[in-house]
Amino acid sequence: MKFDIILNQVLILFLILGMGYAGGKFGILDSKGTKKLSEVLLYISSPMLVLNSLFIEYSREHLINIIWTIVFSAAVLTFAIFLSKLIYGRFSEKTSVVLRYTAIFSNCGYIGLPIMKAVFGDEGVFYGTFYVVIFQFFIWSYGYAMFGAKDTIGNTIKKVLINPSIIAAFVGTIVFIFQIPVPAYIKGAIKSVGDTTMPLSMLIVGGVMSTAKLAALFNDWKVYLSSFVRLVFMPVLAFLASKLAGVPSLPAAVTVTALAMPAATNTTVFSEMFDKDSVFASKCVTVSSLLSIITIPLIIGWVASYV
Repeated sequence: MKFDIILNQVLILFLILGMGYAGGKFGILDSKGTKKLSEVLLYISSPMLVLNSLFIEYSREHLINIIWTIVFSAAVLTFAIFLSKLIYGRFSEKTSVVLRYTAIFSNCGYIGLPIMKAVFGDEGVFYGTFYVVIFQFFIWSYGYAMFGAKDTIGNTIKKVLINPSIIAAFVGTIVFIFQIPVPAYIKGAIKSVGDTTMPLSMLIVGGVMSTAKLAALFNDWKVYLSSFVRLVFMPVLAFLASKLAGVPSLPAAVTVTALAMPAATNTTVFSEMFDKDSVFASKCVTVSSLLSIITIPLIIGWVASYV
């Protein structure tokens, strides 16, 4: 896949982000607006994007690649946990938990899936969906616990299973495995709504960014370290590991794409909930999102050349 095609797709996404930023500055996308759009994204468009990706013909190759995606995703997230401790072990407790969280968890759903769709098509979202499933298990078990929260295994599983996109993935997987026929008009409606995920996610990110004072975002060197580890170090390491492990090209590319996304937006939410440095967390999320405009085309262009 040519680099200029990937660059064009990513630039479209971030041009829409710019529109969201402008909308925020002019008061069109205020905090209430982005909150409502986030609810539409979480409960309607993103699940439909996931569900639509699973309307795909069953094949042994698809099943094998699903297994590869699940195993490799779990492996890289587990390795990221240990690596984050090694990199950020000497920082203060309030800061280190934020830095470690940004190293492990990316914005693989809201931004990652739309980019997989733009670059790799429906098949990219198909495998990306299974990364997101594994991601959700990690985020509500280890990710939640690392901020100091204590929960039972049952509640952790419940939090994962009630996620709308996970429900959509479960339904879609049944349709995929048993090849249950779905009427064309239902598929059409699901696809149309799912296709709004990309513009919605970018508008929301742009609107949220518009509330930040940009000058204050770039005055902490730890923010740059966080962005480098999140946007460059983790995806490059995962790509090299995929080559050593012999992971098939598309599952590997999708996993690396998920890891190349900016820091997960709920970094700030968890920091606020558990009395960590939420201001620093918001800086890490915003700066990594801004810098990803540069890094995403470079990383994905490099990875996609092997697909």
